[in-house]
Amino acid sequence: MRLATQHWGVTGPDAKPAALLLHGLPSSSNSWWRVASDLADAGWSVTAPDLRGHGNSPRATRYSLTDHGADVTALRAPDDRPWDLVIGHSLGGAVAVVAAAEHPEWADALLLLDPVLSVPESEADALVADLLGDLEQHDPTALLAENPRWHPEDASQKVAAARAVTPHMVERTIRDNDDWHLEPRLARVAARTRVLAADPSFGASFTRAQGEALVAANSRFGFAVVHGAGHSLHRDDPARVVAEALAHLAG
Repeated sequence: MRLATQHWGVTGPDAKPAALLLHGLPSSSNSWWRVASDLADAGWSVTAPDLRGHGNSPRATRYSLTDHGADVTALRAPDDRPWDLVIGHSLGGAVAVVAAAEHPEWADALLLLDPVLSVPESEADALVADLLGDLEQHDPTALLAENPRWHPEDASQKVAAARAVTPHMVERTIRDNDDWHLEPRLARVAARTRVLAADPSFGASFTRAQGEALVAANSRFGFAVVHGAGHSLHRDDPARVVAEALAHLAG
């Protein structure tokens, strides 16, 4: 599937470093507006797609992580080289893991923001219900009250993104992935990988136990907990995400 994309910063074959930003569910490429702009100001070439079924990208009959992975691996950095860095939030983090595991040449480094690496089958119904409930939130002011660290534009873009998706897509994203257990794949990913986990007090999707197990399994993996930040790390603390991207790419 050809995904709709947005670009910030330098373009052309000499654009370097090049980053690919993958949003979460249900969101859109617009959610990266601050991170992408700051990276572009630092001289980066930044690309962000709308994942299938989101934003301006086509709708589909399937929403498996394998399908998402195939979509994003078709996106190549300038001059067809590997992406210097792929940043993925939530669902986007899961998609980045699938893509990097299947195509080691696709990306040199991953920065995953509170990625959803595991969805136990016993929790699928509750997760679908929560996600569908999020689609009913059409009040940016209420979102800001719930998320005081967000910029008003974050709340407006979140509402717009939710209006652009369908309950069918949201439900199929969970139901089409009944084996959503990505820790073994991430343990084998060759790209240098760092996870920023949300504060457990704010409902983190990535746990410290997952991080410690992955550190033991993969010498190229590291993680940190961002205290005071919720699941939407790029909205709560975009400056931390940009700083981590710059440091992670520097090695």
